[in-house]
Amino acid sequence: MFKRTLPEGFVVLSRAVPSLVIDLKYTGSDNFVGRPIAGYAEDGDAIVTQECAQALAKIQETLQDPHFKAAFKVKEPKLVILEAFRPLMAGDDFWAWGQSDCQKTKQAYYPRIAKQDFFALGYLARRSSHSRGSTVDVTIIDTANNQTVDFGTPFDFMDELSHPDNQAVSKTAYENRQHLKNLMAEFGFEGIPQEWWHFTLKNEPFPDTYFNFEVAKYES
Repeated sequence: MFKRTLPEGFVVLSRAVPSLVIDLKYTGSDNFVGRPIAGYAEDGDAIVTQECAQALAKIQETLQDPHFKAAFKVKEPKLVILEAFRPLMAGDDFWAWGQSDCQKTKQAYYPRIAKQDFFALGYLARRSSHSRGSTVDVTIIDTANNQTVDFGTPFDFMDELSHPDNQAVSKTAYENRQHLKNLMAEFGFEGIPQEWWHFTLKNEPFPDTYFNFEVAKYES
């Protein structure tokens, strides 16, 4: 029987850090394309490098500190992983979709810009840092009431309002973005100017390597 295994240096995040919430958006249709993305199985695991997983474990532990509970105004905070490792084939899928005529998700995800401009504006990259295994897209949920922390825009909302330092969002959302950025930075993650949810481990183990294995179920 075929046994699917990960490349050396990678781990299944739900097993490495079971206290996280995993909600991969590209395994289904709840995303800006409106369908599963190439390279993602419906039951695919969130996958990251060992170093990334170790840092995320520390972040989840630190979220329990009263300081961060007060900052985010939550009782039982958990870090939610919306995207982790992304195979190169997914970038090719995004690129092809960007050139197509499909506009079914425009009002929900990119009402003010043309999807053909996603790559030039920095919202998407055909060779994404996600494909190196140490980049994650995150949010925070309060499991006491199942409410997501207010960050001003939904995940993957392609708009200037999603820029982390854009103060056109509410004061609460802006402050939450700064708290998230500071928390991630404390454990070695760096964000980007376009997306409040996107963070890459600065000391990533594969800074020049882009992988193309599937996001699927793995034995180890």
